[in-house]
Amino acid sequence: MWSVARLADDDGRVADVDVNGESLSCTIPADATPEPEGATPFGLLAASLSSCTVMSVRTFLQRWRVPPGEVTVRVAVRGDGTPMLERTVTVEAVVGPDLAEQLAAEVDSTPVTRLLRDAVSIRTILRTGGGPAQPS
Repeated sequence: MWSVARLADDDGRVADVDVNGESLSCTIPADATPEPEGATPFGLLAASLSSCTVMSVRTFLQRWRVPPGEVTVRVAVRGDGTPMLERTVTVEAVVGPDLAEQLAAEVDSTPVTRLLRDAVSIRTILRTGGGPAQPS
């Protein structure tokens, strides 16, 4: 795994990013401007957390022989000054209360979560089988 970012020697705010051979542009927002369209550094951080979480949730449910159905993880960056990540995990499968508690613990211990949790607050909402949201 690797990533390289290049920023031209000018006043531009768009970095060329290469992640394991996949290229994309990343706009570095100016401090006092609204969030730009497209990938940003915090957007890429949110993408890392959401993709790691979605795979971990599916793997966990399959291990317990629960067909997961569709799994969606949305991560939003919230807050002014000190950012906070708000993660909403939605699982199509019906999951009983005991397994939902174990699933919440699994979500809170994914590899990217463990890397980030000492540096940024992560608030998680877990929704399963059309039931009410459960904060973890």
